[in-house]
Amino acid sequence: MIHQKIAEARLAKRKLFFKTLLIIILLSVFCVALILWVSAPKTRSNSTETEQPLDIVESSPQENDNQYSETLRQQYLEAYAHFENTIKPELNKIDLPKWDKPLADRINANESAAIKQFGEAKYAQANATLDALIKLAETTITDSQKQFESAMKNAQQAFDDNQYEQAKVAISKALMLDSSSNQASELAERIEQLPEIAALVEQIEVAKVENNPQTELTLINQLLTLTPEREALKQRAQALQTTLNNQKFQSLISQSYAAIDDGRIEAAKSALNQARNIYSSRSELSDVNMAIQQYEKNQRIQSSLSNAAQAESNDNWQAVKTNLEQVIKENPNNKTATEKLAMANNILSLDKQFDDYLESPYRLSNSQLAEQARAAINAAAAYRNQSLSLSRKSRELETVLTAVNQPVAVEVRSDNQTHILVRGVGNVGEVESKVIQLKPGQYTFEGKRQGYKSKLVEVTIPYDVNRFSLTLVCDEPI
Repeated sequence: MIHQKIAEARLAKRKLFFKTLLIIILLSVFCVALILWVSAPKTRSNSTETEQPLDIVESSPQENDNQYSETLRQQYLEAYAHFENTIKPELNKIDLPKWDKPLADRINANESAAIKQFGEAKYAQANATLDALIKLAETTITDSQKQFESAMKNAQQAFDDNQYEQAKVAISKALMLDSSSNQASELAERIEQLPEIAALVEQIEVAKVENNPQTELTLINQLLTLTPEREALKQRAQALQTTLNNQKFQSLISQSYAAIDDGRIEAAKSALNQARNIYSSRSELSDVNMAIQQYEKNQRIQSSLSNAAQAESNDNWQAVKTNLEQVIKENPNNKTATEKLAMANNILSLDKQFDDYLESPYRLSNSQLAEQARAAINAAAAYRNQSLSLSRKSRELETVLTAVNQPVAVEVRSDNQTHILVRGVGNVGEVESKVIQLKPGQYTFEGKRQGYKSKLVEVTIPYDVNRFSLTLVCDEPI
């Protein structure tokens, strides 16, 4: 940007110079006599000549022409404003006395001479001196920028090579040539970290030789916070992280398998979840997960088998059935569980039949039901050693079955005028007392007498008595 500004300023000055030169030529035609008069040399002391800088220009013959002088004066002011506002700030970025003291003295002397000549109204001389000053300043700025870029390059290279002294010298030169450069200031701060960086580099090499990837990675990450642009270190860090991830992953997989073998299923799951956080789609995860599921399945089967055995010892065949169904659900090919479940179902079925018969024992007087009950008793004989409760109910049912089919002596008493019959069985007749034989069960006795209301008597003849009696008399007139 500064080079472009300098180029634009120089072009503007040239245009102004040629315009001024044309005016000078025109004025010289009309002022020949005046020119001859003013061209006579003036007395100057030897000491003044020796003090003039190399770039200072002597005054021109047109110096006393008022119009010409005003033009030169304005030209000088514009050129000096450009020098002061544009070129000098760039010069001030350079530590000229330190970089090139003779050049600094030369520039300062030319600037002082141009100002002095202008103050003496020697405008042509002042303009020439100022023009030479600007050219010298522009050349100085251009040269300094070239050397600045070279110094920055050398400083960066020395920094990358961890060469502290070389980097320090190069960055000092860069800052001398451009003290305003943020890039140079930042690099200078980073160069001051080189001793720390060098120590880290040495420690990294030691960790690498000792084959300690975790320590090496930790040190590299510390170094990258100081020098994040080092691509080789970034790649090394990625490779180390991959290696460590693989090692940690395999270790967690091994831990999970070991925990499964020890029956520590929660520890196995925890190790598996940690491994999944490292690599979420590795095939080893599925293998371990299947092993965990198989272990849990086996545990459920063993628990159900154990519960079934405990329930069998307690003669709780419903619990036996429930647990064995769970076993078969987990493992349909478990032959032992399948056979034991069939036994449990048979026992439970027989137990239910016995309960039904014992809840309504009088139905067993029916020959068909009695035959079914006897078949159930025979079937239960195969499980007398497996279920004490079933054996007890079987014996109870057998007793009831015999009792309900054994006739009971039933004494029927009346007034010898009431006609009595047993519905569904037969007539008793008009009796005062009569004993008939009936199987235990429910019966309806009906009494009839001419001129009296009929009567119905519902009775249940128990199966656990030897004799039963009832009285039926129709004694309510119509």
